[in-house]
Amino acid sequence: MAALVLGAATACKGKPDAAKAQSDLEARCEQLAKACGDNDKHVAKLLDECKQAAKAQAEKGCAAKTTAAYDCYEKNLCGKADKVWALDDLRVLADRKSQCVAERTAASECVGK
Repeated sequence: MAALVLGAATACKGKPDAAKAQSDLEARCEQLAKACGDNDKHVAKLLDECKQAAKAQAEKGCAAKTTAAYDCYEKNLCGKADKVWALDDLRVLADRKSQCVAERTAASECVGK
């Protein structure tokens, strides 16, 4: 019996902690919203949408892929001439500018599993 408990503990050791991943994603959402939001109202909307999505992304083990997409958005799309009012605006901009598409697709496919 002790071997079974030890084996189960060892097996779970390599899996990401969903609560920590969600917390990390929510912190990343705050950074993304501040960098990309057009004004305070849009920052709040972007942050809310992002945090709502964070739970599903974390539970499915997609935090790393989602973070890569957010990093790309922030680096390549935010702070430019185009205004970002909602999370979906980043998807539209990525398609329009042909940037961050691979990262967004990887994150979306991960969550869709």
